[in-house]
Amino acid sequence: MNSIRDPRRRELGGPDPLDRRLGAPPLTALDWFRSLMFTRSARGRAPSLTPAVIFLPLGVLLGPQGLGWFTPLVLHRLDAAVSIALAVLGVLVGIALGRELRGPLRLLTIASVESAVTVASVGLATMYFVTERGLPLEITTAFALAIGLCASASSATSASPDSEAAAGVATRVADLDDVLPIVLTMVGFALIAPEAGSALVHGLAPVGLGLTVATVGWLLFERAESSAERVVFVLGTLSLAGGAAAYLSISPLAVGLVAGLVWALVRGRADQIVTADVGRVQHPLVVLLLLTAGALWIPSAMAAWLLLPYILFRLAGKIVGAAATARFLEIAPGDLAAFLMPPGVLAVAFALNFRQVLPEDSGTILVSTVAMGTAAFELFALAVVPHWRGRAR
Repeated sequence: MNSIRDPRRRELGGPDPLDRRLGAPPLTALDWFRSLMFTRSARGRAPSLTPAVIFLPLGVLLGPQGLGWFTPLVLHRLDAAVSIALAVLGVLVGIALGRELRGPLRLLTIASVESAVTVASVGLATMYFVTERGLPLEITTAFALAIGLCASASSATSASPDSEAAAGVATRVADLDDVLPIVLTMVGFALIAPEAGSALVHGLAPVGLGLTVATVGWLLFERAESSAERVVFVLGTLSLAGGAAAYLSISPLAVGLVAGLVWALVRGRADQIVTADVGRVQHPLVVLLLLTAGALWIPSAMAAWLLLPYILFRLAGKIVGAAATARFLEIAPGDLAAFLMPPGVLAVAFALNFRQVLPEDSGTILVSTVAMGTAAFELFALAVVPHWRGRAR
């Protein structure tokens, strides 16, 4: 996401200590862990081990399959906090989209094509495999779309966006290739709607709720009498977005996307205010999502069976999508594919989003598969991507 200080930088808050340490001697174990918690790598935007590799297994350890500290009751009570965290991520994507709409739409189009290729690749493959298991068609369609949307997420973690030109372009693509999947979550929620007549409501309600939240925030943010009061208004508005979305069983990611888009387009400093204040809570929310996804992991034959197709077809989708779009960005297809390979926290966010409305068994399988796939791709990016990029050049 853009910094409020430097519109060219695709990151909240501008440079941080980890940015300045790139190229310096190796970090100590304590410094490395602190960098995971408090700097850009906590959002999956640094060329180092990402928090998904740490906090997903930690969530498994703390969950019902491990020590049992995260009991099913605790996880149930965390649903509201998860919805708020999803709304926050949607807002950040919406603000990035709104700022991109101020210029040519070329990059948004390219990012959407790359994302659509991955969604189609993983979704169609999953539909085939799940259909072979004899599940009902409507659940198969929704589940296949959900796992395809999870696979489309990218975080461009394989290099700093300031280290080379290709990294900066790829990071902007990664910011924008989540827009189409979030829009498609409204379609997915409509497919899962319990009643035929409510499909349209489930599909369009995020737009209405997002506009309402955006209007409330726009009227409040710049009228705050102090920074502390402003933070309360921002967090309260985001809590309204996530809580109302959970109550209505609609996508908090989509609600946040609409609200963030409006804040970026209207007059005033609403988007800058939200970006600055959300930066204070974004890292704990990311950790919350990863720990929750890990705690929800349940070993099953179905999740293990879907993991290999998820990994292979996501890999194929990213490569094909990069090959189809890289020439319009004037960077090597191998470089673009390598930068987009890590899924980041948004893959887990999509899985948790759909778990709220899918049947319990399907939702658990989805979260388990995506959690394992996210950790696998983050390790793949850490070990393989730097060599891959070197060969691509």
